[in-house]
Amino acid sequence: MSHRAEEMDDIGKLQQNVRDHLEKAFSKAQEKYSDLRTKLEQSEAQKKDLQKKLKESEDAKKDFTKNLEQREKKLKQMEEKLKLERKKASENLKKQKKANEELLKKITELEGRMDQDQDQDTEVSNADESEDEADEMVVIREKLKEKEEELADVLTLNNTLIVKEIESNNELQEARQELIRGWESTSRAFIGVKRMGELDSKPFQTACRRIYSSKVADDHAVALCSLWEAHLKDSSWHPFKNSTDSLGHSKEIVDDEDEQLKKLKEELGDEVHLVVTTALLELNEYNPSGRYTVNELWNFKQDRKASLKEGISYLMNQLKQKKKRTR
Repeated sequence: MSHRAEEMDDIGKLQQNVRDHLEKAFSKAQEKYSDLRTKLEQSEAQKKDLQKKLKESEDAKKDFTKNLEQREKKLKQMEEKLKLERKKASENLKKQKKANEELLKKITELEGRMDQDQDQDTEVSNADESEDEADEMVVIREKLKEKEEELADVLTLNNTLIVKEIESNNELQEARQELIRGWESTSRAFIGVKRMGELDSKPFQTACRRIYSSKVADDHAVALCSLWEAHLKDSSWHPFKNSTDSLGHSKEIVDDEDEQLKKLKEELGDEVHLVVTTALLELNEYNPSGRYTVNELWNFKQDRKASLKEGISYLMNQLKQKKKRTR
């Protein structure tokens, strides 16, 4: 084979290698493109699925809030109606009692007069008078019986209204608990869920950083906070005393003379003492026997228990804002 033929053969091999390399590179590029396209399609499908689930979740939440709102409106109307009916029943009850008292008074007077007539020798005219009084007393007794029956009816109605009011309040509480269970926590929330009786650890950290070095301060804060959480759960510890207000109403308040609380105030200061006594009062109000934290719908801006209406209104506004952002 000549030198030129060898060169041509080498060039042919080189060209073939280049073609093979390009075919392989093109094949790999196609595979990658196909993989990317598949992943893109999967991503789009997942995106659509997430959007669908998000919409379903928002619709479900919206329906839930709407149902709660309607339920609250219905319960409020029922509550107003019950109050009105109870007021009427109470007024009727007072009237019936007054009428019965007057009838009983009249019967007593007539019986007294008849007893006097029987003890004395009277003329025929007086006997006729006693007979008339006896007839009058029979009539009065019949009226009294009717009034007693009416009074019994009023009492039955009153008891029925009380039962209805209890059922209405229970339903309101169920709606409130349902709202609390479905609540989503948000930062800087105007209305949210607060764990009543839960200790705030920040004052413990602040106090420990004043006392201990920065290296061990946080560890001491965690340990002390855990220790006082255990104290709060101890139902045998009852640092309360009875207090009577200006209206004569008695209630339990924290006893600042309790040895443990006095020691806490001396060692860690007023701020830690305040969060512990606040948690104590919350536990004593919401769960005095079990001494564990309870979720409550809370108005954080005004630092008070939020009404069911406030919770529903806030939730509706959040849904409207979220809907605007997703458009």
